[in-house]
Amino acid sequence: MLSNRKVTKLLSGMINNNETGVLATVVSVQGSAYKREGAKMVIEANGDYYGMISGGCLESDVASSAEYVYRTGKSIVKKYELDEDLVWGLGLGCPGTVEILLEPIDTTSLWRRLADSYANDEAIVVCKILKNDDADAQVLLVTETEMYGSWQDEYLQENVVTIAKQKLRQQIDQSESIPLENKAGKQETVFFDVHLPPPKLCIFGAGHDAVPLAKVGTMLGYETTIVDPRPAYNTKERFPTAKSLVAGPQQVTVDSQTYIVIMNHHLERDMESLAFSLKSDAVYVGVLGPRSRSNRLLIRLKE
Repeated sequence: MLSNRKVTKLLSGMINNNETGVLATVVSVQGSAYKREGAKMVIEANGDYYGMISGGCLESDVASSAEYVYRTGKSIVKKYELDEDLVWGLGLGCPGTVEILLEPIDTTSLWRRLADSYANDEAIVVCKILKNDDADAQVLLVTETEMYGSWQDEYLQENVVTIAKQKLRQQIDQSESIPLENKAGKQETVFFDVHLPPPKLCIFGAGHDAVPLAKVGTMLGYETTIVDPRPAYNTKERFPTAKSLVAGPQQVTVDSQTYIVIMNHHLERDMESLAFSLKSDAVYVGVLGPRSRSNRLLIRLKE
């Protein structure tokens, strides 16, 4: 999660700075693979690359193939079939079939809109028709409220936008390639590249047991906030990976991607935190401690 997010941030900066290069994205995986659909790497004009699309077995070859894409300005889909004999012989350890889309990075208005979405961690689905004939890529950007781009095949476009909207409502960061029929009845393969804002972890309480929870939360890709009014505990030294440290719930923004853990070990602060959390849009609220204590908190809130 973290690696891919860093790649999208790098890509966003390259687009806004008018830098050229190639974007490689895993669009299909069959069998075993270290990375799934949506994994990305960026190859710069000088051949340097960033990000991972496998366990290290494909990156150098993809970077070499990117030279053709960069030189011609044409997108390609490259297929790797790694059978077990080949995998064991090369020591790769990732048997399976992987298809990777390589496309030139440009600075058109569509790519700039994508750069803004990545920079602001906006929920967006990038929809691309996959071709193997050097055809110009057809791209749609679908957000929760808008669509950018246009395809001549309105029938296919309408179906693609419907699927993209469903993925945004589900809030599951799962990219995939889906075969769909176009207006003429011909099958097209459309890649849905789903990008969602990172989930948030809000920890009420800056005690000793909150330190490892915050660390693990950040490792798993959560933007972590620590809420505690005690300045001696709620410090950057104790929580170096936290995105923000605040004194009270009034300083916290909670949405449907926020997970809350209440662990103040203080009755009144737990009451205040729980009252705030239950009125919020948090997808999950957990209270550390015995169930009987949590039940008493809920009874007092009802009273």
